[in-house]
Amino acid sequence: MSAPVMTEVPAKSLVSPEFFARLSRRVAKVHGLELGEAEKVTDQTLAYVATSAQKAPGTGTLSPSPEVDKGLHCFLEYTEAYDAFFTSHGWPKVHHHPWDDEGREYESAAVVIPRTMAAIRAAGYVLHPEQWQADAVDCSDDSDGKGGNPLPCGDHG
Repeated sequence: MSAPVMTEVPAKSLVSPEFFARLSRRVAKVHGLELGEAEKVTDQTLAYVATSAQKAPGTGTLSPSPEVDKGLHCFLEYTEAYDAFFTSHGWPKVHHHPWDDEGREYESAAVVIPRTMAAIRAAGYVLHPEQWQADAVDCSDDSDGKGGNPLPCGDHG
């Protein structure tokens, strides 16, 4: 008897095709990306928030990469859809927590990004490693789509 094979699923399957297209177009427009690249960002954003909502206690902080954070901030703009995403799956909402507590030490990208990538894989979502490149995780400014904006904002464990 062989072990069952788990097939990874694209996280875009967690929302309607119409909303996925709408959110991807928003990511493309706001961040000046080609639509195909924006779709990858959007898919990984959905994988990140779904994984964060379902993570086991004691997993530790998960955080998006700077690239995935672009999608997260766009998703947060659709407040009703963002709330409905969690409600429709029966998951607790993943809140936005900027990494800006003065004097607090946050985990480095070298620790938190591999943990997040492993959690996404373990949750069964397709992972696009090129979307997870990060030298730092920091969220010390407000996000207005211009230079000097924050990098990732973690779920804070």
